[in-house]
Amino acid sequence: MRSIGRTSGHVNTASGSDSRAVSPYPRVDLKARKVGAMGMLVALGLLLQIVEGSLPPVIPLPGAKLGLANLATLVALVYLGPLEALGVNSLRCLLGGLLRGSFVGLLISLSAGTAATVFMAALYFLPLFSLMGVSIAGAVVHNAVQLAVALWLVGFPGLRHYLPFLLLVALPTGAVIGWVATRISTFLSDSR
Repeated sequence: MRSIGRTSGHVNTASGSDSRAVSPYPRVDLKARKVGAMGMLVALGLLLQIVEGSLPPVIPLPGAKLGLANLATLVALVYLGPLEALGVNSLRCLLGGLLRGSFVGLLISLSAGTAATVFMAALYFLPLFSLMGVSIAGAVVHNAVQLAVALWLVGFPGLRHYLPFLLLVALPTGAVIGWVATRISTFLSDSR
């Protein structure tokens, strides 16, 4: 006959004591934990997007930003996986577009963010690239796709001459975001 000892937390059998501990708490659902982490990363990315949008331009080029919100996507890629990173990026872009009230901005942000996230996910699983290299590549892809969608929407071919400047800006901004993401990843790995 089996009974659970209330004070010891061990299963007692008629032949003696079993060493398996029985937890009084329900098992943690890993799917719920992943959804919770995704929700926090979406909120963090949205917060960083709003903060970055409210700051004066750091880079003296129209439309050029640091890409702080990409930190949430990179952390999701490292700790949750590529599909979850795509989900974090997509939800952040949708919510950010709704808060800004700009359909054009939403379309540009969502398409560029999706392309960059897919590209970063592909590179992340190759042993050739560090997280900083993945971030730089993501910044380059994001800027190129952002300009391509804007060119398609506006229909002004002269916009393509802006591409070298955006790609040049993507290198240091991607490196900074990659460095910060590496530091965050190291901190989170050490705290596990």
